Amino acid sequence: MRRIASGFIFFSLILMGMLTISLFLGGIAYAGEPLPPPYPPDYACRGCHGENRRTLTLPSGESLPLLAARELLDESVHNSSADQPIYCMNCHVNPTNYRYPHYPTPAQTLRDHTRLASEECTSCHYPHNPLHESETDDPALPVCADCHDSHNVQPIAEVADVMPAACISCHDDQPLEWALELIAPRPGLGEGASGYVGSARCSSCHDQEYYAWRDTLHANMIQDLATDPDAVVGDFDSDDPERPFALSDVAYTIGGHWKQQYIHQSENGELTILPAQWIVESATWTTDLTSTAEISVTAVITGPGGLTDWRRSCSGCHVTGLDTERWEFTEFGVGCESCHGPGESHVEDPENVDLPAVDEQVCGACHSRGVSPDGHAFPSTYQPGDALLDHFTPSVDPGDFWPDGSAKRNHQQYTDWSQGSRMALATDTSCVTCHASHGEGVGAIQLVEPLNDLCLECHSGKTAIIQHTPYHDRASLEQDFTCADCHLPAMGISAVQYDIHNHSMLQPNPQASIDYGGADVMPNSCNQCHTRTGEDPQWAVETIDYVAAIVTPIPENAFAPGPTPTSPPPPTAIPSVGEPAPDVRNVEVGRWIRLGMYVLLGLILLAIVYLIYRGVRSGSKKSKGATDA
Repeated sequence: MRRIASGFIFFSLILMGMLTISLFLGGIAYAGEPLPPPYPPDYACRGCHGENRRTLTLPSGESLPLLAARELLDESVHNSSADQPIYCMNCHVNPTNYRYPHYPTPAQTLRDHTRLASEECTSCHYPHNPLHESETDDPALPVCADCHDSHNVQPIAEVADVMPAACISCHDDQPLEWALELIAPRPGLGEGASGYVGSARCSSCHDQEYYAWRDTLHANMIQDLATDPDAVVGDFDSDDPERPFALSDVAYTIGGHWKQQYIHQSENGELTILPAQWIVESATWTTDLTSTAEISVTAVITGPGGLTDWRRSCSGCHVTGLDTERWEFTEFGVGCESCHGPGESHVEDPENVDLPAVDEQVCGACHSRGVSPDGHAFPSTYQPGDALLDHFTPSVDPGDFWPDGSAKRNHQQYTDWSQGSRMALATDTSCVTCHASHGEGVGAIQLVEPLNDLCLECHSGKTAIIQHTPYHDRASLEQDFTCADCHLPAMGISAVQYDIHNHSMLQPNPQASIDYGGADVMPNSCNQCHTRTGEDPQWAVETIDYVAAIVTPIPENAFAPGPTPTSPPPPTAIPSVGEPAPDVRNVEVGRWIRLGMYVLLGLILLAIVYLIYRGVRSGSKKSKGATDA
């Protein structure tokens, strides 16, 4: 028995020594591919949980897996080898800097655990939950780990590829294609200009604005036939001499509401506008691209075959994030950053970096004709927040204007607006006062509200329309009048004659038609409707004079450039909240103290075992001596 006891004690001594060594090496041991020192602070975590197949039973009876697969951690943007390393204890924290043994989790269920784990994400990331926001704390709503995973967090560029599977794990009544379309990034061409991130990034926080904007004319300015063949509105089934190309020649479409033009892509990637356009109102083709051109003819840059080079002549107002050195861009269409400016700094630190305020110059950058200093038909160097006239010289081509200075052709709404009306000079009105920029709005021109309702919000004194428009009581029974019929008459040309409204707000009057030689030479509001024999500009002037005592005087037609708002300062970039993760190496001292304590504990245990061993040996000798005696 004594030999058995001695052997047991000796075996215990060896076991305790091994335990001491394992406790000491536990802080640096790694059950996987060895890494060269210095070892990352989460080396032991990865070693223990990298192949851990055990589970923890929660109070709910559910099993919580303890596996954190190392291959997933290595693929994640949150890993210890990244340029900005993220260690296990950056996310898994407790009052003792995450030591072993772990504190019991307060989670009662798996759902509790997922929600608790996701709370730590907002210490680095701005909180967002697009399409799932709620004023109440609804536990059923997804949290960070539901969409981005816990240990296999993918870079932003790959989110659209991996997240759809997470979407349909909850929305199991929807196909995968539904999720792919919902979160798909908007395509561009090449790399795009520096600082632009694409409109899809904005959806993380501004989901209502983003998903409403996706259906607007701006968002769908350019359509790729490879992904959206239904975007074609022109008739390609019938032969037409006015259309000298086939549908197979078309790579992209431009517009489609008033007219539609078509872009051809050559084998070497050149993008040129094909020599015919489809007029929606008349459902006809025309090869006349000059009379309804979107830009001044003098600013057209030709490409292969003498066709208009779309990128160098037009793309600045058709795409977002254009780089005019490489002629690549971030996304097709007029995106968020076309109006709000490059968003990279704001995305990195949304609480401290604001984007420039949107004013009418932002709209004017494209709704104007002219030329930039580098010879393009769009302000190639302008960004929201700048003074537009520092980057663009408005057109002075007589063919672009009526004699009184108002716009004759399309894409000159800002030129009209700048003529000095009381509305333009007011500090609380701008383009977006009337037009919905983040949604489809009302009607073809996407108004915030139905036109008359919109006007009456400010001009409530004109509610009695019959009193405001005397001698129109009978006509009002035969047709619906709008404020725009008189105050914003259709005088511009986009696809057909007079399909674009005047935006000077100066109510072009019949006296100007007389002064400049007739309504054909200088249109006016009255003779847009009054076209019967005898209803000429002179008749209209006499009628206005007759009722002048009971109507609001017509403002003087003072067409002159209005003041350009002062350019606000550009936003100052502030270090991102996502920049270097907390340096957890500053807890290394505490870590080695713990390891030292483990060693000390082992030595104490060894001493105790040794004392027990000596005590047993001593007792054995005394017992043997007594027996011998």
